Order: sequence, then C-alpha cells, then structure tokens
Amino acid sequence: MIGLGIARRAAPDPLYQLTHRPASYLRELWGANRSVGSLARLLGRPRSEIAGYFRTLLTTDAFYSRIAESEARLRATGGGGTSPGGRADSSSEILYILVRVQRPETVVETGVALGYSSAYILQALHDNGTGTLYSIDLPTTDPEGRVNADGVRDRVHVRSASETGAVIPEDLRGRWRLTLGPSNPLLAQLFESLGPIDVFFHDSEHSYENMLWEYRQAWPRLRPGGLLLSDDVQWNRSFPEFSASVGAPAFRWFGAQGHRGAIRKPVGPA
Repeated sequence: MIGLGIARRAAPDPLYQLTHRPASYLRELWGANRSVGSLARLLGRPRSEIAGYFRTLLTTDAFYSRIAESEARLRATGGGGTSPGGRADSSSEILYILVRVQRPETVVETGVALGYSSAYILQALHDNGTGTLYSIDLPTTDPEGRVNADGVRDRVHVRSASETGAVIPEDLRGRWRLTLGPSNPLLAQLFESLGPIDVFFHDSEHSYENMLWEYRQAWPRLRPGGLLLSDDVQWNRSFPEFSASVGAPAFRWFGAQGHRGAIRKPVGPA
C-alpha cells in the first residue's frame, strides 16, 4: 500500500495539494492505493515499481497545472462540455501507471471527449520516452448527451467537435493521432494499418454490443502480455463475459463496483 507520507519539497507542496482535494477524490485515492498489490500481480512487476510510478505522478505538480490551464482556456471561451469522472482522479492515475509499466509503442483508444484519460495516457508515454496514442472519437455535441443502443443515456459531451481532446496539454500532442468518426468501422481499419498493438482502451459507446465488438476486434491485435482496458464496465455484462471467454483474469478499479477494468493477454498461447 502506498502511504500518504510523501516528503515535502519546495512550494507547491504535494502533500498539501493531496489533502486539500475534495473528500470524494481522497476516498478514490485511498482505494487506488489499496490496489497496488493487485496491479503488481496483474502486471507481474514489483509493488515498489508500481508505487514509484504512482508517487511520481502525484507529487509532480506540472501535469495537473497544465490540465488546469487547458480547462481555464476552455472556460474563457464558454466551452468545456462535460466529462464525469475525468480530471485528476484515481481512475486515471491507475491508467497512467498501467501505461508506464507496459512501456507501449502503440496504444489505441476509442472515445476521447475533452481528453482527460487521453492526457494521462500521453503523459505516461512522455515519461516513458516512447510510444504513440491513436484515438478514435465520435463527438457528442448535444448537451443532453446520447442514448446508446441499450437505451442508456450517456451525458458526456463537448460543445463542438473542435473541443475533442481540448484539455490535452500542447506539449503532449506530438504523440497523439486523432481520427473523428464511429469506432465501427474505423477501429478495424486502424488495426489493419497498425499491425500488433500493446494497449487498447475502450471508452466510446458503452452498449453491450459495441463493447463486446471492440474487445473482440482488439484482442487478436494485442501482443502477448498486452493490456485490454475498458471504462464503464459496470454498465453491462460484456466485460466479465469477454474476460471469461478468453480465460484471462480481470482487474477492476474505481468506485465500489469497479467502473474500469483491465485484462492482460497471456504471454503463452491464449
């Protein structure tokens, strides 16, 4: 478990920043801290390595400051849309850790919105010194969001398509390739052009049919030891069903139900 006894340094004080965030954030942070052992087992890496990546991000103010600057620019233009669960939260910090540990050359993501998760992935690639993020997004510009194929309303939206990924700091965008449109068929086309990939992250339409389709598209393209990641796995049964079908254990985090999930592709025959 990572303790919060982080050494003080010159202002801004990271411990002050942590303890003065909202109580809801700190509860999630504590849950993430408790996940270090599970992450180490999933990835086959020492707990100390996992904890070190976590501590590095939490005590580095520059990343959060650059996100805040992007948010301020959005507010100044009357934009911003919505991105529930984004910003600085433990769910995205674990996403950062997973990418740091994997050291991927190729990451594919579906669903971007304002780009909070994308920013964490890109920061991890930047800190690794290698890798590119390929994102596919079909922007929702209706303030009421979009009703998916299961009849569930997802209220995440942006003011306009040009706001897609708007919070991603400029210095991280050199590793980012964005395609606008539906993941079906664009995802299959992207996979054909890329060849094997190291990490896949689903965060587009969270309907049973679409999630299962994306998982099935991504799994054969993942290298042995690669990661299939997914947001909002609690929305339907697709994630546990897929995990069982490929015989690979799943790790879930964020919230009581575990809203995000990871499956590691076996290194041996799958």
